[in-house]
Amino acid sequence: MFNTKKSLVVASVAALFSGSVFAMSGSSDSNTASGEKIDGKYAANYAEIIKKADGKYLDKEVIEAILGKDAAYGRNGLEGKLDPANPYSFEVDDSIDGGNHGNAQCKIPAAFTEVHESVAKNFYNDDYTARGFGTPIAESALEKWNITVDGDGKGLPKAGVGMTVEEGGKVYVQFCGMCHGEFGEGAKGYLALAVEEDLVTSDFTDPAPMKAVGNYWPYAVTLFDYIRRTMPFWTPNAPYIGDAGYLGMTGYILQSNYIPINDEGEELAEDTFFDSAMLMKMNKYMPNQGNFFCDHRPVIHNARCMTNCDKTQVGDGTGNIENYRQARKLPDGTPQYNVPQRLHEDKPGVGHAGM
Repeated sequence: MFNTKKSLVVASVAALFSGSVFAMSGSSDSNTASGEKIDGKYAANYAEIIKKADGKYLDKEVIEAILGKDAAYGRNGLEGKLDPANPYSFEVDDSIDGGNHGNAQCKIPAAFTEVHESVAKNFYNDDYTARGFGTPIAESALEKWNITVDGDGKGLPKAGVGMTVEEGGKVYVQFCGMCHGEFGEGAKGYLALAVEEDLVTSDFTDPAPMKAVGNYWPYAVTLFDYIRRTMPFWTPNAPYIGDAGYLGMTGYILQSNYIPINDEGEELAEDTFFDSAMLMKMNKYMPNQGNFFCDHRPVIHNARCMTNCDKTQVGDGTGNIENYRQARKLPDGTPQYNVPQRLHEDKPGVGHAGM
């Protein structure tokens, strides 16, 4: 999940490139390396440290130089990710998700300097050309796609733009039903949008539950953003649907998943007018919201291996290269959702093969 809160990203960029840069001396094996610190913990000149390492912000030595060796791994490393001052933190403020849900939503870590530098250099440079290939796209052509909606609602259509849930259902049936089913049950091999199924299984070998909006999607606002930006797949952001239509179909999908609109558990009615105000109201009631977290720990304990590898890194962990689980298969051995259909091995259908 990379739905970023723009204000936090901007703040990260500002922190990254403003102020004085202090030289840092000492070994990365120490938590007490000299130099200015952020909140007394982290190397304030982390941007300089990363640049000197050719931008390799996830290399072991770089992480230890910035955070200190004792704060880079294990429980201390995970707890550090909850600190917004940590250059590797993904924490967001509570205004996005309605409360303390842990690392429910990700922001770009401040230590990821390459992205910020590239944007600053290229996006605002009128002389920028795409490394000598092609022609830069005209700003007028980009206006249609300047529709980003942040997790806090910035970028949503103004309140009052929308339609009733019933009207939204009609739009949904016209443009979405042929692939996702009239009630979100899934059709023609495409994903279901509404299922009454818990994501938690009692045993690792149980068939994997089907993910849908109600039991999986974390934010109502990003659901609207995704639908408008990508659907229908043959003509996304369609002007004949418009913001009102996209909001209406979003409301219909949320209603189909029984998402509440208040603390009392009241749900959307057919005559409920669904606009950005109602969307933001429902944002904090998405059932699976608090179950997302960003675990950005890099794999730095084991060196990459191509030959003469330790048996724990081969096949099933015992060195048997013939015994491994395919990513396309579920723990019970059945195919992942719709994989056979998507690979043209089975006829289109709904759910797992054979159902």
